Amino acid sequence: MSGTQGGTGAPRQEQEPGVRVGWRRRAEQAVAWARDYAWIVGAQARATLAPPPPRELATGSRAPVVLLPGIYETWPVMDGLVQALHAAGHPVHPVPALGYNGRSLEESARRVVDRLDGLDLDDVVLVAHSKGGLIGKLVLGTPGVGDRLAGMVAVNTPFSGSVYARWFPVRAVRALSPVDPDILALARQVASNGRIWSVYARFDPHVPAGSELAGAAANVRLPVDGHFAPLADARVHAVVLDGVTRLAAAWQGRSAVPPSAAAVDAVRAAHGHAGAGAVAGDGLVATAVDVVAAASATHRPTHDVPAHDVPTRDVPAHDVPAHDPAGPDAAGPADADVDGPRGAAG
Repeated sequence: MSGTQGGTGAPRQEQEPGVRVGWRRRAEQAVAWARDYAWIVGAQARATLAPPPPRELATGSRAPVVLLPGIYETWPVMDGLVQALHAAGHPVHPVPALGYNGRSLEESARRVVDRLDGLDLDDVVLVAHSKGGLIGKLVLGTPGVGDRLAGMVAVNTPFSGSVYARWFPVRAVRALSPVDPDILALARQVASNGRIWSVYARFDPHVPAGSELAGAAANVRLPVDGHFAPLADARVHAVVLDGVTRLAAAWQGRSAVPPSAAAVDAVRAAHGHAGAGAVAGDGLVATAVDVVAAASATHRPTHDVPAHDVPTRDVPAHDVPAHDPAGPDAAGPADADVDGPRGAAG
């Protein structure tokens, strides 16, 4: 996968139809890259020396949130976003067992599932950064767990991998390459995409191809630069809060439709009982999840919600644009560029 388009050498998320990225913008990108590294160094230092007390964050009356940080990050790196979520009334829970998040996606997902079981919470919204979004998507597709989750809001997640990871000397980072089997397998699992908001920067030096997620996912690109520093940006906080609110409302308002007999057979097969049903992605995600989600999706409401202040592009009728009040009939947000429509992808 190439991180550039149109022969200009510009990252895909910076491309606009008929627009070339000039030297001034490249200079801005270089400065943003340097600031991004400076920000994460300071954030990691604060996370180590003065982490926020997790017990004080676990209070609130709105939808519970579980944090999934990026690779080699501890959850306090997300503190700015955490404080915004908690101030809005959401109880926020870390996953201490992730540590610095250098394990495989499958092992990390198991640790998140264990944490969810220990918390015994329902209608949870996962809030993730970078690699955490890959872990969260895997958890959303886990039989018996995904149906307790309202969805996920992911910031700057390499859903299609990162070309830079291919050449990194550390295996944990190379596992985020676009050609890694686990990344490819996870990309093929689209059943849970309709419950994911992918929020990403217009210029992400670590994910040059962008974080747009296919299918029914909501993709919101913001006029911010960087991979790490956007975690402290108020504009990112506002969109993440909006996503959490909408996902929770849509999940609570979903129709209680029993799964079909085929879906039940597929789930049984995924757990080793009698019945047909293969497991996709070398055991990462059961095909049964796709069957169950497809059965439920046919019964979801399809009402339009007006866009108001957010420009959208080619929005399907069942999508809900960002920044509109959510309601029980909201099926999901629309793809939106907060800084303007992108047009067709090149």
